[in-house]
Amino acid sequence: MFTNKYKLISFISRYNNNNVSLNRIITIGTRLYSSSNRYDADAKLSNTDILRKKLIYQSKERGMLENDLLLGSFASKYLNDFDHNKLVEYDNIIQQPDPDIYNWALNKQDIPEELNTEVMKLLQHHCQNNPLGYPKN
Repeated sequence: MFTNKYKLISFISRYNNNNVSLNRIITIGTRLYSSSNRYDADAKLSNTDILRKKLIYQSKERGMLENDLLLGSFASKYLNDFDHNKLVEYDNIIQQPDPDIYNWALNKQDIPEELNTEVMKLLQHHCQNNPLGYPKN
């Protein structure tokens, strides 16, 4: 315990000598982090921003590698431009089982009426047009 306090005091005094404000030094547990940018940690994110970040993460961390690649590339490309309603539509899609999403995205299976939205059509278009940018033979 003493060593962690000593490290913290040493760390703060070292950065105070370099004219870094204490507000930019953040301690989390025993790890110490210093932010060199002007990011405001107290800034509140809107519900839409929170939903967007959640969906981008969930798109890249799926149960199937194929969906990781397809949905992850789709999310990186399109989700920053989606409004809240489109994000909710996309959320409804990715809450479905992975094999179903894969089959719908590649147009191998009929899409249920409630999921056949503009976002699903955009996902299908994305998945059928070389989403990973592989060179064509």
